[in-house]
Amino acid sequence: MRKPLIGITSNFESISALSNSSDEFVFVRANYVGAILEKGGIPLIINYKIDHEDTDHFIDRLDGILFIGGQDVDPHFYGEHCQIDYCEDILDSGIPYKRPLRDKPNPERDLFEIELYRAAKKRKLPVLGICRGYQLINVAEGGSLHQEIPIQDVLHTILPNETIPDHEILIQKNSHAHEVFGSTCFFTCSIHHQGIKNLGSDLIATGFAKDGLIEVVESRDPEHFMIGMQGHPERSCKQYNEHNYLFTAFIQAAQEYDHKRSYR
Repeated sequence: MRKPLIGITSNFESISALSNSSDEFVFVRANYVGAILEKGGIPLIINYKIDHEDTDHFIDRLDGILFIGGQDVDPHFYGEHCQIDYCEDILDSGIPYKRPLRDKPNPERDLFEIELYRAAKKRKLPVLGICRGYQLINVAEGGSLHQEIPIQDVLHTILPNETIPDHEILIQKNSHAHEVFGSTCFFTCSIHHQGIKNLGSDLIATGFAKDGLIEVVESRDPEHFMIGMQGHPERSCKQYNEHNYLFTAFIQAAQEYDHKRSYR
């Protein structure tokens, strides 16, 4: 059986590299790519600058898509005005409603990835959404987001000193997520200041933080492998086995998709 081709969405940013001037980079953090490679997939980077009319041309060659983290999703896509001040002088993770410029929404990327998700859903192409990717899937399904997660008992965001806390996730028994993670309670890292407010129409919430925030969603369609996770399994897979199981299941679903397609 050949290795599945996994499309990975990407970030776009101006970064000061080898010179004093800024250059534009399309990039994906290495841990996303590494997680796909380690489980037997072939990662292919998808850039949102691809013309929408070309989406069908390349998506039919993929066996799965990973929607990665990155900038906040533009509230325009879920019917709200932006309440956050994105500031150039903030170099860390910022504070509620005052965030660094790197988190500022990119509507062009949002629109491309929403359409990409819908094209994948139409084909029942296996999908994994992480952090921003999970939030974007919810928006694509007609849901909305907390622009800032209400501060309660669970630490969801990076601390001012850039320490990344962990928090527990509770998984519903007998759900697809329970089957994938093999557990009803485990830890994930907290690198998110936004999260699901109103759940999208074709999604089921099957994982929650102890403060009630939705942490894991899956498709209502039992024939479509689609899992979205608020935390960062690509960071935690070396520490918590449950995160490894997620990537294993995703690659297995991609292999099965390719196998079925070959017999159509």
